[in-house]
Amino acid sequence: MTHGGNVWQGESPEAWLDFSANLRPEGPPDWVKKAMTAGLREARYYPDPAMRRERAALGAFLGLEAEAVLPTAGGVSALDLAMGVGASGALLAEPCFSEYEELAKRHGLPVRRASLLKGPRQAGDPAELLSAHLFEGCLVCLCNPSNPLGAAFSRETVAALLARVESAGGWLLADEAFIEYCPENSARALVAHHERLMVAGSMTKILGVPGVRLGYLCARPDALSALAARQNPWAVGCVASAVVRALPGHIADIRADAARSAIRRADLKRALEGLGAFVYDSEAPFLLTAFDRPVAPLAAALKARGILVRECMDFHRIDDGRHLRLAVKDEAANRRLTDTIGEVLTCGENR
Repeated sequence: MTHGGNVWQGESPEAWLDFSANLRPEGPPDWVKKAMTAGLREARYYPDPAMRRERAALGAFLGLEAEAVLPTAGGVSALDLAMGVGASGALLAEPCFSEYEELAKRHGLPVRRASLLKGPRQAGDPAELLSAHLFEGCLVCLCNPSNPLGAAFSRETVAALLARVESAGGWLLADEAFIEYCPENSARALVAHHERLMVAGSMTKILGVPGVRLGYLCARPDALSALAARQNPWAVGCVASAVVRALPGHIADIRADAARSAIRRADLKRALEGLGAFVYDSEAPFLLTAFDRPVAPLAAALKARGILVRECMDFHRIDDGRHLRLAVKDEAANRRLTDTIGEVLTCGENR
């Protein structure tokens, strides 16, 4: 599997300015750190296998009943559980997160593909673009907002796609790993009325805690109980548990982080466009950026200067060697990135 965030390739992770992973640039906020420290007091005990406190808190945060949410050891664990729903095959809305295909293959699911691009460098309506590719018993994987495009799809758009998936006797898996950056688009409110909808999420990005594996899966309680039966016991440890239990009291803080990220994203987009790049519209904490030349030399030059970026050669449909996915960081880091790109392009190091 190919990921960003590989800061373990030098003397110290702190040596890198990492634009390849889409995380809260300041790291975990103080309230998360306090919760993590408090959670260590329970390290001497096995976690509650029923995760009663965690499900109640997560339900309160997400606006769902506790029985409709299942905490998981990261968002990938939620996706893995969802892949076992009993589908005949997986339909991937591309370009998309590479794990969908890997997990589908592990579950023995044949993989088909459909494009989310309605034209060059433009995301389209998933309901319109995917309908012709649906098949009986399919599991449709849709990332919202899309990784790597950054495009977000409204709840109404997702509902329209869901209706067509249900007509095909399939399931829709909405991966909302970045939804806290645009929560108005979340489909989780539809879960109570649709047994064929599953919503996976992750708190890793918005909280800046990739080392604390913290995700969730939402579905109707009857459907979720069948999936939960396959989950390994003690899936959420004491540190992650404490963070989950703190979530309902910090909704405003999380919204403020998302708003700050949106301002930084707009500034970074303008700066990249000023360098002659094409930047896709985004509601996520990253920007998909296309250049008029191969980006491998540019990525290498940035790495030599201590900056990691995500090349997109493992994303089908944008694997042309001219795309970078760039995380949105704080103002100083974003300025260093764009200044360095400008220097590299000017001196011709990536020609």
